[in-house]
Amino acid sequence: MKIMNHEHPQWDEFLERLEGPEGCSFTRKNPDDVSSTTWKCSGGMNKDYAIAILKTIPDIDIEGSLAFFEDNGGHCDCEILFNVT
Repeated sequence: MKIMNHEHPQWDEFLERLEGPEGCSFTRKNPDDVSSTTWKCSGGMNKDYAIAILKTIPDIDIEGSLAFFEDNGGHCDCEILFNVT
């Protein structure tokens, strides 16, 4: 079992999926205004989107991956994108 981290061959794919519609769904209401960016995240320690994506990737140590995220400031789904990348 492998941990999802910067060295995993599917790291970029994982981040894209977490950022996209099956994850936090980052969108800009006004394409020219970064401050109009919105996303969905339950906050706290919730990583439901990350867990759902990890479950689709073969040979992943989900608990180890979640521990890696938390150790690097990824306490919720959006913080994985903000802090761990």
